[in-house]
Parts: sequence; C-alpha cells; structure tokens
Amino acid sequence: MNGYESSSSALAWLLWLAPLLTVVVAVIGAYVAVRTLQFRTKVDSAGQWWARVQNAIDHCLADNTREQNLGTTMLDHLQAQGEMPEGLDETQQREWQRINKMRWSVQPEDLLMIHGIVKDLALSQSKRLSSMGIRLNPEVRPEYDTLLRQAQLVLKIDAKLGREGDPEILKLLTAG
Repeated sequence: MNGYESSSSALAWLLWLAPLLTVVVAVIGAYVAVRTLQFRTKVDSAGQWWARVQNAIDHCLADNTREQNLGTTMLDHLQAQGEMPEGLDETQQREWQRINKMRWSVQPEDLLMIHGIVKDLALSQSKRLSSMGIRLNPEVRPEYDTLLRQAQLVLKIDAKLGREGDPEILKLLTAG
C-alpha cells in the first residue's frame, strides 16, 4: 500500500500545480509571441526600406533629369529613416524614443552603400557632362541641379558617418 499512497500524493501535487503551470506556460508563450511579432515587424520594415531604396536607385539611373532628381530626393529621405526629427522638446524626445525603440533604423553599412552609389552617379554625370563640353551652370543647365543634389547627399552621409567630406565630391563642387 505504501507505493500507492506516495504516487497518489505526487498526483495530488501535480493536480494542485496544474493551474499554476498552465498560467506560467501561457505567460511564456505570450512573451515569445510578442517578441516574435516585434522581430517580424522590424524585419518587414527593413525589407520595405530596401525595396524603396531599389526603387529610388532605379529613378536615379533613369535618363530623365526629373526622374534622377526624384531618385536622389528619395534616397535623401530614406537615408534618414529612424532618426529623431529636429525641434522636439524633452518630453516629445522621450516619447519618440519609447515608440521607436523596437523599430528598424538605417545602419552605417546601409549609409555606405547609398554613399557609394550616389557618389558614382555624381562623378559619372560630371565626367559625362565635361566630356560633352558642358560647363555646370545652375541657371542654364538642369543637370547641375541633379549633380548638386547628389553631391550634397554624399556630403550629408559623410557628416552622418563622422567622416570628412569626400575629396572627389568637394573637388567636383568647387570646380563647378
């Protein structure tokens, strides 16, 4: 009879702990589900950002100056994603940080990629225009606006990364 009594007391303990264990398992499951949802949201945001960057690059590669300007403006906007807007007071800054704590933001490697693409576009456009004998004049040539936007974006990214302005871009701007 001794073996039966010990197993029934163990069963009684398990029956007593079952509701508590159910709650513990439910809480752990809810926590894992929330963390997974947060991670998935962050991954989706990054995927959408990359799709927008690709679209902006496609615009930058277009033959039309207006499309190139649109692409450069889009890249300028996208490189700043995840940054706190300027002009917020302390309370607004804390609230912005609280809300955006789990959101994806642009990484330095992403900025370097945009920097390289826009720099190459600006330098190739400058070479193309100078090979045709076109002097960059903001009042006469709309191409200068595109080149200026691209150069300014390169310098903005350099500043954000804590680097000195790209010498090729600075030379291009002073030569123009």
